[in-house]
Amino acid sequence: MKKFSKMSSAESMALIRTLGYKENGTTIRSEDYIAAVFLSKLMRFMLSFSVIRSLILAIYTIKLPGGMPYIMAKSRAIDDMLLQALADDEKPEQLVILGAGYDTRAYRFREQLTNIQCFEIDHPEMIARKRAAMQQFTKKRAKTRTTTRATASTQHDNDINGTSDISSVHYCAADFNGQDNFDLDWLVSQGIDKNKKTLFIIDGVSYFLQAAAFKNLLAVTALFPENTQVIFDYAYADILTGGTYHGSEAFKSSLQKMGEPVTYGIHQQELMHTMKVLGFELTELITPKQLEQQYLTNPNGESVQPYGFLNIALLRRAAKPCI
Repeated sequence: MKKFSKMSSAESMALIRTLGYKENGTTIRSEDYIAAVFLSKLMRFMLSFSVIRSLILAIYTIKLPGGMPYIMAKSRAIDDMLLQALADDEKPEQLVILGAGYDTRAYRFREQLTNIQCFEIDHPEMIARKRAAMQQFTKKRAKTRTTTRATASTQHDNDINGTSDISSVHYCAADFNGQDNFDLDWLVSQGIDKNKKTLFIIDGVSYFLQAAAFKNLLAVTALFPENTQVIFDYAYADILTGGTYHGSEAFKSSLQKMGEPVTYGIHQQELMHTMKVLGFELTELITPKQLEQQYLTNPNGESVQPYGFLNIALLRRAAKPCI
């Protein structure tokens, strides 16, 4: 299995989420106030100017039609799925983020995740970089505790100092190209309890895997107890066989240039069959149109169109797997 995240794509996602947070529009926005810590000091300085943010937004709109709206809306949609799971009577007892990259949910939602252990899994190189960035985040946060709270006029630019506790996040470095195998034994070796209800988040990973690797990933999550949940996004299978949707060609081309070609897409029937075999129920499916309606439409009914070929799924373990 390939490493879950590439530096270039992870930094690009952090940049887009930071742009969305700073713009804070009715449609183009994100809630990720921490993502900026993964950017260079120069980039953070540049993003403090609205004219530069507008220029970057314009470039993304031209080069990746639907890309920026999708990334921001997907971030908010998965945030909502996580919060809904944590408010459920059968809420998860641990959170596992596969291919974590620069995901910040374990930090932004620390209060809601009280008494829930969080594990982030990625390639050693990515884990090392993220750990270093979060250590700096912690030091900066500690310093700001001794200063006067920022005023409303400056709070927007100071939110990266945040109030998130990172002490309970476990970083799990895995080289699935080399000596590590993604299986239950490996997860247990990292401190993950196989007997606890677990929420797995697999954001922006599936389309970089081979079919067998993704099916194995779901099969391993199915070994966890009833009411374990899995959140993931996936590409339509036919974008690999000539099917075209809003932004699909630019999506494939940009990832190819980053060295992370799209290798896998999922047919709806294939997903339903795999779920049934593994004992999962599909509890929520957000299509591009639904994503646009729920997260990218302003009160006046005006909307921006996201990528047209990616769904977001939420599965729940309802019975013992038949594998």
